[in-house]
Parts: sequence; structure tokens; C-alpha cells
Amino acid sequence: MAKNSIADYSATAASNTDIQSVDIDEGCAPSGINNAIRELMADLADMNAGTTVLTSPSASVLTLADGSSSAPALANTGDTNTGIFFPAADTVGVAVGGTEVWRFGSNPTTAKNLIINGAMTVAQRGTSFTALADAYCLDRWIYTKDATTAVIDVTQSTDVPAGEGFGKSVKIDVTTADASIAAADLARFQTRLEAQNLTQLKYGSAGAQTMTLSFWIKSTKTGTFSAFAFQPDGSRFYNASYTVNVSNTWEYKTVTITGDSGGTINDDTGTGLIVGWTLIAGTNWTGSADTWSGNADYAGSSYSMLDNTSNDILITGVQLEVGSVATDFQHEDYGTTLAKCQRYYNRHTWNADSAQDIGVCFLQSTTSAYCEYQFPVDMRAEPSVTFTAAATFEVLYNNSGLVQTDCSAISASFIDEKQMFIVGTIGSANFTIGESALLRRDSSDTAYFEIDAEL
Repeated sequence: MAKNSIADYSATAASNTDIQSVDIDEGCAPSGINNAIRELMADLADMNAGTTVLTSPSASVLTLADGSSSAPALANTGDTNTGIFFPAADTVGVAVGGTEVWRFGSNPTTAKNLIINGAMTVAQRGTSFTALADAYCLDRWIYTKDATTAVIDVTQSTDVPAGEGFGKSVKIDVTTADASIAAADLARFQTRLEAQNLTQLKYGSAGAQTMTLSFWIKSTKTGTFSAFAFQPDGSRFYNASYTVNVSNTWEYKTVTITGDSGGTINDDTGTGLIVGWTLIAGTNWTGSADTWSGNADYAGSSYSMLDNTSNDILITGVQLEVGSVATDFQHEDYGTTLAKCQRYYNRHTWNADSAQDIGVCFLQSTTSAYCEYQFPVDMRAEPSVTFTAAATFEVLYNNSGLVQTDCSAISASFIDEKQMFIVGTIGSANFTIGESALLRRDSSDTAYFEIDAEL
């Protein structure tokens, strides 16, 4: 058979008697050799251009080194930090400009971070919290304690690991130390994850998924400490150790949380997992590490990270993802993170130097004005609503001319996950039923309301 392209050549040398129909068999004309070489060169050029498809060898495979995100195993000569690499067994990663942007295999890559506000960017409640105890601070992050006498201040800090793309961190500053650890002492800094977002973990089945928690930490105190996970639905605990090696230095840490085939996470809007760091652990709260247990094992051993008023702990870049390998932190724009946080809490503030109007009202009675207010995003559940003092709000209405009157009462009514009515009440019966008006902040005060559906 005539060999019309390089793909037709035979692995048996004696079978190759022509190249592109140019005779190269025994006894061929000398000029045929020259022409055959020229045809072969053309065939090689076709292969280089990709116009000839080669059959993959069946007895061997092309093998490459694992590579890394900064130096992929497969890249082009003009852009050596963009390409494909192999970060773990049965896993393929794609890097662009030295940063991993996609991964196939052991970790999902779309919306992979189960933690909200892991970069500590959103702080609707404020940026500084004094003597924080059993309360939220930066959005989605809460400090809780039992028995301990330790007292902390929490702030949103600009101290971040250099060159990692972070602008904010959370800083825990010890103001009252607890160096004598009683058995019942416990302090945690944690976040709570909505259960219906965790069905992919397959807890309670043989296919329960392993997760990897990664984070940056800067701690004055060095030593081995614990990160933990807790399933409220199944009352199951897991603690995993990490080590702060160098004082007051940003360090990157990863811990593995194995899948729990005996666990329970309900498919609902309640708390599916609580994940965080144990800052103090008395002996009542210690137990076996790296295993799920029905005991309250928040730490592997007893310790206090809050044992000296000179202690500071800073954390950022928190990521929890399915899989046994930590991947690069999933940075997202501020608006996306804010919207995620607003499902659980949002605060609307009108300062004395800002626009006054809150919304248009319907005058329901001679003293009450109803203002419909749509939440920025659907709340997790019907929220509770808290207002500043009634007199920080006013109603602008028509009473033989425009009149503005401070509210004598302010409340929320007809609340659901999507909206509420703000009811502003004045002390005198001056409204004309059925007319419209404006609900505003008082001209000299700061007014706000908080909408809370936290886990």
C-alpha cells in the first residue's frame, strides 16, 4: 500500500517501500532517495502543524512530572507559568499566571469554598468589638466561650500575609488573660454553615467526603493547637491539630477533616456544621484527635492561647473545601461576599451626613405610616428586626403643607424572608388615611435597623 502520510508508515522497516509513492525499495533510482527525503520532510512539517493525526501508541503513555501551579508540567515555551499540572493522585490542575484556577478530581472547583467571608472583608456590624463574648463580630464569625475568665477585643485588621492577595484579617487581642485552665474552660472562634449547602458531603453514607480546612494564622503564642468541626444534627465532634511554629509571623496551615459515614447533616436551613479554632480547652473538652466522636472533643489536649495579655491572634484566608488537598484560596469580589453575608444578617444605616429618605409610606391610620422594605437578598429564615430609638426616625407628610414629625414608636410588621413593613407611629393624629408620606431618619440623628437571621 502506498504510504501517503507519516501516519501510514509501518513499524516494520521492510514494509516501508515508498514515501508519498516515491519508490525507495531495493534497487530504486538514486534520485528517488532525494525525492523521498523531501516528501518525508513535508510529512514532518504536516505533523508539526497538526494537519496529520497520529495514532497514540498502545503499549506506552506519555508521562510528565507533577509540576506545580507556578511551574506546570505542560506549558508553552513563551508562558511557562500557565498550563497543566498534577497536584495530587487522580487530580489535574490548571494554572494561569502561576495561580491555580481550576482543578479536576479530588476537589471541586466551582464555588469550592464552603466558608463565607473567609477573607474577613465584610464587617457590617463594625470593625472593632470590645470585650466580645458569645457574639458575632465580622460577618459570619462568632466568638463563644464557656466558664473561662478570658476577655478579648476583636478588630478587623489590615495586617495580612504579604503577596497573597488579602486586604483584611481578623485580630483577636487578649485584654484579660486566662492562664489557669479549669476543666470546664472553653473558648472558640468559629463560623456556622447552613445545612442545605452541605449535602455534597454525603455524611451518613459510605461515600462521606473528606474536607480540607486551610487558613493563614499569625499568633504571638506558639505551640500545637486544635481546629474543630461540629455537627449539631448528629452531635458529632472532630478536632485536628495544627502547629504555630514562629511567633508573630504569618504561617499557612492545612488540616484534614475526614468524611463521617456515621454523621448526620439535615437538608434544611439550620446549622449543618460549626467550624473554627479552639482558643482555650479545659480537660472537659479534650479527646481523640482526627476522628469523629460523640464526645465534645474540641481539642486534642488542654491549653490556652489566651493566657497572656500580650497575646494576639490574626487569621485570614480561611477555606473549607471538599477533597484531601488544599487548593489556592478562592478570592471573590466584595459584592458577592456581602450578598452571601446578607442572607444571615444585614444592617442599614443612615448617618446624619447622608441622605435621609428610607422609603415611601402608606398612611394606614391617623398616627401610623407603613413603609414596605425589600431585603437585599432572601434571608435564611424569617428574621428578627432591631431599630435604633424611635425618635431617630421621622415621617414627612402633608398637613396643609409639608410637616416632618419624629416617630414616637418604630417597629416591623408582616415580616418574611423577602420583606417587611416598617411601621412608624407619631404621637398626634395628624395623618390623612390613604395618603402617602416618606419615612426618613431624623435630620440630626444616625438611624439604623438590623435584620438578623443568623444561625
